[in-house]
Amino acid sequence: MALNSQIVNLLVVFGLVQIANRFDLDNEANVHYLRAAYMGMQVIVAIVLFIVYRRVLAKKDETPLVYTEAKNPMEPKNVETVRTTIKDYDITKLKETLRGQVVAMAILGFIHYKWGYLRPLLLQSVLGLRTLYQAQLVQVHILGKPATGDLARPWKAASPFGQPPTAVSEKELKAKEKKEAKKKLIHQE
Repeated sequence: MALNSQIVNLLVVFGLVQIANRFDLDNEANVHYLRAAYMGMQVIVAIVLFIVYRRVLAKKDETPLVYTEAKNPMEPKNVETVRTTIKDYDITKLKETLRGQVVAMAILGFIHYKWGYLRPLLLQSVLGLRTLYQAQLVQVHILGKPATGDLARPWKAASPFGQPPTAVSEKELKAKEKKEAKKKLIHQE
């Protein structure tokens, strides 16, 4: 029986906090090591994301992908149908991952610079590897796992808001388009 990923992350955080309590994080020598570890982790993430990008481009997977996603996470019933290819979908997800990484790095850098907190640097130095390993893009393009089950596109985002995107068959898409066309016709009359 495998533990839930979030429970494992929580256990890792508690373990890291206990380890941090045993070391003198305020020592100037340790501060430099923590900064170096954090920056090294960010460089590793950037390199891995670049490798994923190159592999996505090399595969040139033009398989069509049709799915629906909520336009607004607060209104899950307001959905739009997205038509794309697997290559374009993966590149979009890669850009979202990179954007999230840059925002997280900026926030953590600000917190460290402004208030001098060191524990987040330690936590992110270790949890960054775990997060990178769990990313669907890494699972599919680096580790070579088949895109089936939880790794089947569209990938479900771990979002507390709204519904994750759902795959739509061509039959369902045509039925939906026909229904929308009827609505437009009725409203025009």
